Amino acid sequence: MPATLLVLDIDGTLRPHGEPRVPKENADALRTVQKAGVKLVIATGRCRAEIPAKMLRGIRPDYWICAAGAQVEDAAGTALYTSHMTAEEMYALVDFCEDYEHPLGFSFSDGGYVYLDYEAFHVQEKAAALEGCLKDGEDQDRHLLDMPFSAFGMLAAEDIAKFQAKYGYLGLQFLPTT
Repeated sequence: MPATLLVLDIDGTLRPHGEPRVPKENADALRTVQKAGVKLVIATGRCRAEIPAKMLRGIRPDYWICAAGAQVEDAAGTALYTSHMTAEEMYALVDFCEDYEHPLGFSFSDGGYVYLDYEAFHVQEKAAALEGCLKDGEDQDRHLLDMPFSAFGMLAAEDIAKFQAKYGYLGLQFLPTT
């Protein structure tokens, strides 16, 4: 049976770490696959607005699975599924990360906003050749427009365990990345 769907991550899969764009040969290969009738899906932890068009080098996915699955769109940008954090979940993360001084950001409909320690994320962005993908949200008021799809932070495994010990009843799941 021939393949009908190809699902790929961006960072470290389509786009090597430290490179600002998907290599031309990867973009060309994906266009060839699409011309053969295979639907292309980009699946990423980033929200859709955190993916600059130039990063993809003209790749036009048929579907997007973004914000760790909380934001699903078709090629036209029509929302097929969305899931937002609750205020209680968001505030628990902010309180915990403030108490333990962990960098923390949230993925909203218009991009990623760093609520705690923007500089830590800016250093990572620069190293990954992705400067400008995140916004400084130190005023911590972006959620007043709409709640985030997901959060991103810099927590060690032992800190995640501490969070779960205190706020486990919320049912938040953590996805470690490298």
